[in-house]
Order: sequence, then structure tokens, then C-alpha cells
Amino acid sequence: MKSKAAFNHILGHYRAQKVGLPIKMHSGDKIGIAIKLGALDCLYWQALGNGLTNLAKGIGRTIIHSYKYHQVRLPGHPITGYQINGNPKMDLAVLSGGAA
Repeated sequence: MKSKAAFNHILGHYRAQKVGLPIKMHSGDKIGIAIKLGALDCLYWQALGNGLTNLAKGIGRTIIHSYKYHQVRLPGHPITGYQINGNPKMDLAVLSGGAA
């Protein structure tokens, strides 16, 4: 059931949440981060339900990528064990050390 209207609708909401997430991370608002992640998770499942697999993958990558910058997690997402920048199971403590 891939419809252009569904794609554009979900994409618009995805872009809005994607822009708002760094603002919440910068301010340190953990509840705001949780709200943004929840919205992105909802959009992920809506995209899958509408057969928009590539959009869902992009939303999922955004969620996983954001984990480098905060400690808030969606239910079922562990703190460690994600492949980030090609490094399997990189611990977030390693990432928070900064670049050399």
C-alpha cells in the first residue's frame, strides 16, 4: 500500500522530528529526547506498515545514530551493541571520549 500521500506525510513528520532532536540533545532535556525518540519510533512503524521500507530504514538509522549523543533509549534497545561507523558493538563510553 505504497501511496505518495502516505510517504509525503510520514516524511514531513520525520523531518520535523529529526530537526528537533538535536535541539533537545543540546539543551539536555531528557524528557524531550524521549518524546522525539518515541515519535521517530512511531513513524518507523507507520512507514513499515505502509510498505515504505527504505524510509523506515532511514528513520531507524537516525534513531541508532542519535544514541552516540545521549543515553536515552527506546524500550528494547540496549545501551551497547550497536554498529556505529563500521565498528561493531562499540561502547558509548568509547564514543564519548572524543576524537584524537
